[in-house]
Amino acid sequence: MNRLLLTLLAGLFYLVFSTGVFAVPQCDAIFTDPPTGNHNPGLVPPDDIGPRLGNLTCTKWGCSGHSSRFAPGDYDFATGDFQNKSYMSTTGKTARLYFDNLSMNNASINASGNAENLIIYVRGDLSVAGQNYLNGILYVAGTVTFTGNAWIDGAIASGGSLSFGGNGGADVDLGAVDDADFGGMCDKGGVSVDHYRLEFTSDALSCAAKDILLRACVNADCSTQASVSSSVELTKNGVKYADVGFTGSAQTQVWHPDGGSVLLGLGTTAPSAPYRCYIDGALVANAQCLLDFADTGFYFDVPDSTACKTGNSFNLFAVTKDTQTQQCKPLFANQTKTISFGFDYLRPATVNNPAQLTLNSLLSPSDSIAIDGGGTQTMQVHFNGEGVASLSANYPEAGVVTLSAENNHTVSRPAGGSETLVLTHSDSFTSAPAGFHFANVSANGRCDASDPYDADCKVLAAAGEPFSMQVTAACWQSDDDKDFGNNKALQNFEHGGLSVVSQVVQPDTGVNGVLGSDSLAFSLSSGVSAQIIDDQSWSEVGTMKVALGADVSFEGVTIPASQSSSEVFGRFTPAYLEITGNDPEAAQSCGPFTYLDQPFGFKTGTEPNIQVAGLNAQDKVTSNYQIGDWWRYKHRDEADRNQWPERSYQDSTGLAVIGDSQAPALSGQVNYRGSPNIAELIGAQPSYRRTQTPQEPFDAKFDLILSALDVSDEDGICYRDSASAACRGFTFSDIGDGKAFELRYGRLVLENGYGPQSEGLRLPLRSEYVSSVTAGVTTWTLNGDDNCSVFNTQTSLDAGESATSGLYRILPSGFPDLQAYSDSGLSLRSGALVNGVGNLYFAIPNQAGEVPLKLHVEPWLKGYWNYPGNAADTLFDPRANAYFGTYRGHDKIIYWREVK
Repeated sequence: MNRLLLTLLAGLFYLVFSTGVFAVPQCDAIFTDPPTGNHNPGLVPPDDIGPRLGNLTCTKWGCSGHSSRFAPGDYDFATGDFQNKSYMSTTGKTARLYFDNLSMNNASINASGNAENLIIYVRGDLSVAGQNYLNGILYVAGTVTFTGNAWIDGAIASGGSLSFGGNGGADVDLGAVDDADFGGMCDKGGVSVDHYRLEFTSDALSCAAKDILLRACVNADCSTQASVSSSVELTKNGVKYADVGFTGSAQTQVWHPDGGSVLLGLGTTAPSAPYRCYIDGALVANAQCLLDFADTGFYFDVPDSTACKTGNSFNLFAVTKDTQTQQCKPLFANQTKTISFGFDYLRPATVNNPAQLTLNSLLSPSDSIAIDGGGTQTMQVHFNGEGVASLSANYPEAGVVTLSAENNHTVSRPAGGSETLVLTHSDSFTSAPAGFHFANVSANGRCDASDPYDADCKVLAAAGEPFSMQVTAACWQSDDDKDFGNNKALQNFEHGGLSVVSQVVQPDTGVNGVLGSDSLAFSLSSGVSAQIIDDQSWSEVGTMKVALGADVSFEGVTIPASQSSSEVFGRFTPAYLEITGNDPEAAQSCGPFTYLDQPFGFKTGTEPNIQVAGLNAQDKVTSNYQIGDWWRYKHRDEADRNQWPERSYQDSTGLAVIGDSQAPALSGQVNYRGSPNIAELIGAQPSYRRTQTPQEPFDAKFDLILSALDVSDEDGICYRDSASAACRGFTFSDIGDGKAFELRYGRLVLENGYGPQSEGLRLPLRSEYVSSVTAGVTTWTLNGDDNCSVFNTQTSLDAGESATSGLYRILPSGFPDLQAYSDSGLSLRSGALVNGVGNLYFAIPNQAGEVPLKLHVEPWLKGYWNYPGNAADTLFDPRANAYFGTYRGHDKIIYWREVK
């Protein structure tokens, strides 16, 4: 997504790209008029926000007095203060937060949700500085200033000026604007109503009120009703009958005591839109929107019901109008009549399951009849003394259906003879699902365990990537039913969009995350019992259940959001890992320098470490990946934890080779610690390799390279640059760069010693380094900075070059067991160089002789001495001879002779 700078011009949002300017309308017609002054009057808080909730203060520990997770709805605060690594999340379709004033300091708001899930409205000005992130839609009535590293994903607008400075900016997501629920924030005059509907059945009684259904439809098939208030003028025979105000739909009544046919219609409507007339579920021309009121007839009102459950009883009235009172009076008091009942499907008109309707006569000789769709059945119905029969119906499917009743009633004429009246009535009612069940299609996608290491807790999908989910509309089984998984599935249920949300199961302290498809269209094919959602996704890590996100409105019936059940979906892993490393600092091994071949480490507190975050397929951080054993970059068992087994070092200077000092083994250990979760390399000791060719001092600069395997977790989820990129390793680059980390090519020199056999003897030793190489000529210089090199004078029996401690001697035959010391008092057997020099001390031997010596030292102090003459590529310990009983003379006298 391009980085966009958003500004507000002439009442429209404008996104400024390098290639042009595009307008983005909000809330349909909110910005149709230019703003007054610096304020845009189109987007305003609704009058009925709800109770004032005081102040909202959030830190990394949560929000004081309030949850840090907001469900859909409106929340009104005086002030908002997000500080100290605070976070806030949403749990479903849009939460709208209103503030008089808002401040943010190091905040991360709705990072794991979708931008359309959060709208923040600030009544005043807003200035944001520092490290802040907001994923949502931000509207500020005043001016907005972003500086520092403040960033917003989603959309932003202001009534005044809008500016970004420093590294601040916005990623604008036009889809978030379209998908957000602005609630009452939008100007109601801008809401679009496609048409209104009058709906009624074809029969009415002049002595009773007739129910008329009014609906405000947003689309042509009226699958969506307007969410804002409508006002219509109901007319009868072209004359205003009543003003009706409603939201979405409403039931009203029409009386016509005179009897006969009337024409119903709508006059003035607001919002303005045409109307359509439906009689018995069929569209008729507005000029034919006629309703006949008879003086004698049937009347009943079947209550809406739950599919498969016998509904509440309803009364069938057989009445006639009293000519004196104009009221209805019983027609069949204390009589049993044969009534023909008809049943048919209204919506959907074509059903997948042509279920029968069972009609029960509660006081009749024949208890019940089963009627096929489109068919009729007769039943003996008993009317009590008031002319009322009691019935009940059971329809084992979902939808809107019609029940009709008919009886041929013979009456006597006042002038003699008789005539037959056909008494008819029909009524439609809704049969709604008892609830909904969300099930897993994948056999591997169920994990009821709380442990991500459980063998049965297999991976279903990566966070944000598609998986298949099954949704079932359930038949009623019992009133206290909370698990609809075993209920009979309804096949005729249709709905334009079920609102669904996720509910985290594990980790139990995790965030809910959001579903990729939070509005599910439900429409089945013949023979299919469940809706399959193939492109569902979840933004988080762990396991979760799916639930209804809001009450379901179905053909005038409300199914509570609590009426759903779900299998556990999971396990979900990150789609990929994001690695953030520190800047390690190498530690010199010998004061201000380190010898080539000498191992060195890292300064305490700056050892190489990484934070491993799990990202979903939409490149958002998954919060739950950081919780307990769900951070599967760290194996729960210490013995199985990732030790970066393929790590390696690479020189960046081009002057030498660097590697692990214990190669082919690896030095150090990867430790894991929490809060935050970090993997750190402790005790590692790389070293620069010394070559046979001497080198001048140089400063270290090297990389520590982790392979793709080193930065993959237990599920094989690897480090990537994006969800679609290839797996890659991670590199700590240019360690030592600019730190004056000097490396020296060195050796230890042991000098010969001469003295009488009656005195002790001192042999000097010193460390040297190559200070320069000019035209192939090497200059060795005393290493006066060396105050760390140690030596040991304990007798060693190792004659080779592999030992790193002790003194190997060859004593002449009969020579006493002469020991060496590191101090003149002959009490210490080990010592350290001071300013690069030291000494070996011997006691008085009282015997003449030559003692060859080899001082075992560490590899970086050995030298390419080539003592045998044929081993120029071999490192040797320093050697020297101690001479006792031999006069050596003075070093400054070239020749000495006796003169007589």
